[in-house]
Amino acid sequence: MRSSTDNPAGATDYDVIIVGGGPVGLLLACLLKQQGLRLRVLERRTESIAHSAAIGITPPSLQILDKLGLAAEFIACGVKVRDCFVHGQRGRLGCVSFREIPDVNRFILSLPQVATIAILQKHLGQEHFESGCEVGGVRQFEDHCSVQAGERTLTARFVIACDGSRSRVRELIGMRAPGHVYDSHFVMGDFVDRTGFGDEAHLFFTATGSVESFPLPGGQRRWVVQTATRLDHPPPGLVSELTRERTGMDVSVADQINESVFTPRRFNSDRYYEGRIILCGDAAHGMSPIGGQGMNTGFADAEFIAAILDQADPLKLLPAYNRFRRKAAKTAIFRAEWGMWLGTWRGRARSRLRDVILKFLLCQGPVARHMGSFYAMLTIPFNTLKRVPAASLQPRPL
Repeated sequence: MRSSTDNPAGATDYDVIIVGGGPVGLLLACLLKQQGLRLRVLERRTESIAHSAAIGITPPSLQILDKLGLAAEFIACGVKVRDCFVHGQRGRLGCVSFREIPDVNRFILSLPQVATIAILQKHLGQEHFESGCEVGGVRQFEDHCSVQAGERTLTARFVIACDGSRSRVRELIGMRAPGHVYDSHFVMGDFVDRTGFGDEAHLFFTATGSVESFPLPGGQRRWVVQTATRLDHPPPGLVSELTRERTGMDVSVADQINESVFTPRRFNSDRYYEGRIILCGDAAHGMSPIGGQGMNTGFADAEFIAAILDQADPLKLLPAYNRFRRKAAKTAIFRAEWGMWLGTWRGRARSRLRDVILKFLLCQGPVARHMGSFYAMLTIPFNTLKRVPAASLQPRPL
């Protein structure tokens, strides 16, 4: 809702209110704090997430974190995944290696989302963060916005929605986000790691479903298994059972630490802003978590928003944000969808065909040597602000 009524005093409580205190919202807050803006992060949750959600941090995201001087701390806390081994119906097909990608950080960093949040919250400072705050409404005026936060009304020059794929702010401004729910379902759990895989990732594609395995800090490992239908209440020991059936590996139920289920979906909002309200991260776009591209795409959104809010007239740069970040998200959505489509094939005939396709991509031909850069998101267009043409960040008439 937009009104032509100006702020009588010409002043607001904050320059920016960020709705949502997940990794993307916190990263944006840290960047804005560095620029000296007055900000407030409003987070609905009062407790940290019980399970480890996003874990992969790509080299472009580490470049963004380095602007805050945080890349080294993140790397010290995580696991450097340099090799991802791919297995088919009859054994190992090949390896996607990040050891020779054209970046100073030649790895994917594995770090649980709860740790990412903790580092960013510490850097931001508690004075800028408020938990247990449900946003009930937003209004736009000519020169500011107001946010209904519980019993209070807060004002800011801009409101940034970082409140996830089911964004309340996106709903409040009536922004369409057409998409699709996939007919693919997964159960994942973190376990004490007794595999001997070390810092390697392993993907197993079989005729009965996929199994993915990623190292975590602290001697733990994540296992993700594909299921035929969505199981909101999986039977005890399902991850261990399916892992054993499909890989032959014994992952003990006694070593399981947590569990969650998910059914991926994709969407891309019609536009990433409405007036002074800006959509960022999962509030703007959603994609399959297979391949770990969602949070990293959101980090690049945050970097772009921070840059334009540091300009004299950010409103004139919002079309550029919409244009470049929608293109980047569209590419990431397609890649995540393609990877999940191929990886979730079931049945012996399709599984044999997949083995041939994957072996060619991973082990042979001109494409193979580029796979590391592909999965490290180095080939996503405009993956950091450095790859956006400088002229595009100059104000243009609305």
